[in-house]
Amino acid sequence: MNALRTISSRVTVPSSFSARLHTALPILTVPRPPRDDGPDTDPTARPVNDGHQKAHPTTVMNQTFPATAPTSDTIVPASMYSAFRNMFDERLLVGIDTVTRDGFVLTNNVQTKGPLIVLNGEAFLWDVEQGKAGMFEGWSVDVLKVFEIIDPKPDIVIFGTGKTFTPVPPKLREYLYGLGIQVDQMDTKNASSTYNVLTEEGRRV
Repeated sequence: MNALRTISSRVTVPSSFSARLHTALPILTVPRPPRDDGPDTDPTARPVNDGHQKAHPTTVMNQTFPATAPTSDTIVPASMYSAFRNMFDERLLVGIDTVTRDGFVLTNNVQTKGPLIVLNGEAFLWDVEQGKAGMFEGWSVDVLKVFEIIDPKPDIVIFGTGKTFTPVPPKLREYLYGLGIQVDQMDTKNASSTYNVLTEEGRRV
């Protein structure tokens, strides 16, 4: 009791605060008599307000749902999902716009010199020998090792052989066949056009 008196003596109430106390109305709590819903009423059940109706079973409430939700493949077929992913891919695919005397002009306005690999919409300079006797002079399968490490691999490789047609040596063709890659060859101008068309069709080339 002495402790309470000590605390109350230290508390100072501002005059503004006492004015607010006079305007406050007392809160009265009126106990409500227990609700009698009959002999079958569960005494532990929570009473329902008079202004609201009781909940009744509906067709939605009685529905049964699968234990596991359907997968995305069930909602959207995998082939359709792949198509949408390709349609909205923001990556700009690089093609060949012009074949010059010693290189190429790409569709992104980049000019290159020398041999070039354009693969799946991306361009890479290719350091490979260019023999005077023919395009494939001095080539071994080592110049094609890049196709072992790329992923995904192209469906087909088109060799542009310059101004004239030159067949791909059998050893190089067989090596690419072993990687599951088809081979075609044509002059560089037609090879560039074919690449652009196949890329637009979504082929890996």
